[in-house]
Amino acid sequence: MLKLYTFVCVLVGVAALAQPPRMELEPNGFAPVQVTIPSIPNEKLVEITKAWAAEYNKYGQRNNRGFDATDVTNNTITISAFKKNAFYYRDRGEAFEHKINYSMKIVFSQNSYSVTFTVNKIFTDSDVELEYNIPNYFTSAGKLKEGYLELDTSLETTVNDIVNSHYNFIVNYK
Repeated sequence: MLKLYTFVCVLVGVAALAQPPRMELEPNGFAPVQVTIPSIPNEKLVEITKAWAAEYNKYGQRNNRGFDATDVTNNTITISAFKKNAFYYRDRGEAFEHKINYSMKIVFSQNSYSVTFTVNKIFTDSDVELEYNIPNYFTSAGKLKEGYLELDTSLETTVNDIVNSHYNFIVNYK
């Protein structure tokens, strides 16, 4: 029984360390998060990230909107791309959906990395760029403005889907 208990404790401890990143929307955007991953050389992580971006943005490539990999060094890379239906909000019963142009700056350090997710531009579904940025949806007190019901939840879901897709690609890399 003691061996089983020890095994379960070790398993839970390892699982707790290998949790995927969780991005949370704040009034000025998303705060960077630090993620623990298996030990892989930084150069290989940059290469894996490029492969992930190509795979994740296949649809965008068919529509001349793939991705850009910039600021590439031995341990950093920035991926920029578009995401259709990135978030929505409801105002007086009507739903509004938006696309985003985003960038993910990733800094690797062999068995961990930090990811900074930035929403650069927001577009309507008909590709009209909005003048609004993320801070414009919040009050000066840091609360979501009236009329933007579910914006935070829907955008967090999308961003976490993107960031976790990258995390899973790295963790499952063979």
